Amino acid sequence: MPQDSVPIILHYKDSAFTVYSLEEYNQLPDSLKGSYEQQYYVDSIYNALQYVNAPKVGTEEDNSGESGFSIVMIVVFGIIAFNIYRLIRQLIKEQNDPANAASFETDEGNEPEPAVRYLIYKGEELKFSDDEVHIVCKKYNPYYQKLNADKQPVFVERVQEFIHSKDFYICSPKGYKEMPILISASAVQITFGLKDFLLPHFSNIIIHPEEYFAYDPFRILVGNVQGHSISLSWKHFLQDYQNPTDGKNVGLHEMAHALQVQYLFRNPKRSNTFKEDFEHYDRIDDDVLNAEKTNNKRMFDENALRNKNEFWATSVELFFEKPVELKTQYPDLYESLRIVLNQDTAAM
Repeated sequence: MPQDSVPIILHYKDSAFTVYSLEEYNQLPDSLKGSYEQQYYVDSIYNALQYVNAPKVGTEEDNSGESGFSIVMIVVFGIIAFNIYRLIRQLIKEQNDPANAASFETDEGNEPEPAVRYLIYKGEELKFSDDEVHIVCKKYNPYYQKLNADKQPVFVERVQEFIHSKDFYICSPKGYKEMPILISASAVQITFGLKDFLLPHFSNIIIHPEEYFAYDPFRILVGNVQGHSISLSWKHFLQDYQNPTDGKNVGLHEMAHALQVQYLFRNPKRSNTFKEDFEHYDRIDDDVLNAEKTNNKRMFDENALRNKNEFWATSVELFFEKPVELKTQYPDLYESLRIVLNQDTAAM
């Protein structure tokens, strides 16, 4: 297998990104490469592949007879382990992937079970009026409330476009129009200063009523970004928007990860405005992170300080929820985010 065609998935707490070559990995900003241990791991994997794929020199003894039994046993145990893994993964996936578990059959005549476990809505089929979107955003989204009257119609238009570009999976028998509207509004909020805002890499929005199990690796989450899906706990999403000044917002947090995937991991060799502007942030994040570790009055939680990828997402949360405090305590960080997102939230 060619070296440059081997994917490696970089797992973080609530996100997972894929790179396909060492060259592609090296082109990522430092803040996305993970810890030194992760960097060493990736380098080792690709160096090992390069060694394996290198032409062999010299001759080797024929040990096929002696090693045949060992190879067979390895294959047998590998198949058993793989099937156990697939079984466990499928059980967990049924909770996390509504497209594969939206209906089930009973033993009596294979008739569909009347109870609905999941709701699936094609965004292009959702028809909300602009007034409906305006009323919902005006009631629940503090950012929208602060927008000038001439910018609110632009925001509503973007929300409508975002909704129409996604499929919404609600992991509950009950759904509300506020779900697609407000989650789309969180994506529009973080991208409102950017020309491209649809995050086309992500076709699915998965909405859980509360905390949920995730797989690869197995853990309990309130939000995550993986593959082509953005998943959120509706309970935590609403709670965070009801308290818009505590620096915590799972909707903005996950959309920040989605931005990374869309503009930094998708076609990393291709330059774009976001990637170029992100360099402003990438130059100063280490200094701020290290300063925060010795600060008695921290703005960042322990999770953000342990993981540079989480540090980025938390910085975005603070940029929207505590902009004045962030600008006062870390003016360089605030300025870098202002450039990256093309917004000045402290002036709103």
